[in-house]
Amino acid sequence: MMRLLTLYLRARQVPLASGVAAAGVAGVALFGNTPERPLQTHIFAVLALGLGLGVLGNGLGGAAAALERTAAIRWARWRTVHVVAVAVEVFVVAAAASDASMGVVLRATAGLAGLTALAATVLGHELAWTLPTAGAGAAAVVPPLTEPEILRLLTWPLQPPDSTAAIVVATALAVGGLVAYAARGSRSASAERPAPSRSPRP
Repeated sequence: MMRLLTLYLRARQVPLASGVAAAGVAGVALFGNTPERPLQTHIFAVLALGLGLGVLGNGLGGAAAALERTAAIRWARWRTVHVVAVAVEVFVVAAAASDASMGVVLRATAGLAGLTALAATVLGHELAWTLPTAGAGAAAVVPPLTEPEILRLLTWPLQPPDSTAAIVVATALAVGGLVAYAARGSRSASAERPAPSRSPRP
């Protein structure tokens, strides 16, 4: 079991990515700590989470996806644990480094982790960074609005910790992304490429 786990982590370059992600999350979160400007602190915390998840998202797939599918492994369980471990890492680092509300950090972690898993499922692990970084970037640009209701939903990452709408969105993203990734895994880019055609010899 330990050998399999070691091979799994090395195949996805998890040790290196984990160190880079932790350093990035801590650096961005610490840089944004401004007691007199709490919104800025929360913005940088969300950006830090998006950055960390973007880095770690590449590990949600391996170089030999077709070969992995043939292995007699309960992949749904491995995938679930992997996404949860990624979310836990970025949350712990961000919570330790940022002065942002723990409720906001936890909610943003869950929602952005779900977006990371969803991106890996739909776009492939090479592009798993797109949705979490886009979500975090949009939150940094658009202030948390409350009216109309659609804007409250779209600006969920920076809504107050007790915002029911934001909690619902984050939960839906987390559950949806995790279920989709656990069931299907990362999309294989190589599987989508058509085989090169060979011209008949004259």
